[in-house]
Amino acid sequence: MFKIIEMAKKSILISAYHHKELTKLSEVYNLKYYELVEEMIGYFKKTGINPKESKNENPSRALKELDKRMVSFLKVQERDILKPLRQEVYEYSKDQKQEIKELHTKLIKALNTINQNEKLRADNLLEEIQKQRKITFAIAQLIDAKNKSGILSKINTLFD
Repeated sequence: MFKIIEMAKKSILISAYHHKELTKLSEVYNLKYYELVEEMIGYFKKTGINPKESKNENPSRALKELDKRMVSFLKVQERDILKPLRQEVYEYSKDQKQEIKELHTKLIKALNTINQNEKLRADNLLEEIQKQRKITFAIAQLIDAKNKSGILSKINTLFD
């Protein structure tokens, strides 16, 4: 169950100042010296941080800096892409509304023209029928001048 780790005592030479710091850190994190050194080694190995090149940067400051860069990036994207795209969509929508309005006007004009043409056609047709009626009466009067056969009265009843 327990993993037996072979440990051999090793000595590390460090300055008195760093030994004092190691003591403080071991008390703060409640670790023995060897445990603290092992954790430090694991930390540097996992993070890939070179302790010699450390800048003593605060991670929250780095996150704030990254956040500022991200916000700046998003603002640039909004300015360069989203706002122009929104404007294009607005203009396109406006143009479409105008085209629909123009098509509506043209359609109404075309329908009015068709309506006027049909009215003229109907008037001409009625006029032609009136002429044919008069001609039919004229022919009937010539055929039966005194209306002895009753043809005029029959034609009158047909036209009424």
